[in-house]
Amino acid sequence: MVQGIIDAFFIEDDHIILLDYKTDKTLSKKALKDEYFKQLDIYRDVLTKATGLPVKEMMLYSFTIGSEIPLM
Repeated sequence: MVQGIIDAFFIEDDHIILLDYKTDKTLSKKALKDEYFKQLDIYRDVLTKATGLPVKEMMLYSFTIGSEIPLM
């Protein structure tokens, strides 16, 4: 069982952009990618099944770093 909430996603034309906000205090983009890729990969599967649209972009937004971190 997995429990979580998708923070934000946008439908653009024929695909989805998935975004998740993070407040972790780490300054390492790699550490955040390693920590949260699986979570967003699960969200990607759920969104694709629910909408029939592919997720073409997945990204984190780190408030600590102050920028987005692309995951794909």
